[in-house]
Amino acid sequence: MIKVIAASVIGAALAGGLALVGTTVATNASSSAEPVNQSLYNYGDR
Repeated sequence: MIKVIAASVIGAALAGGLALVGTTVATNASSSAEPVNQSLYNYGDR
């Protein structure tokens, strides 16, 4: 029973750590992007 509890605690810690790393990387990637001032779609000249 102690092994199951230990595995659950370790799994929760790993999941929390990976979530924190993922959000940090995503935040850093999106903060360096610059907004685009052009139209999203270009259908050509009509």
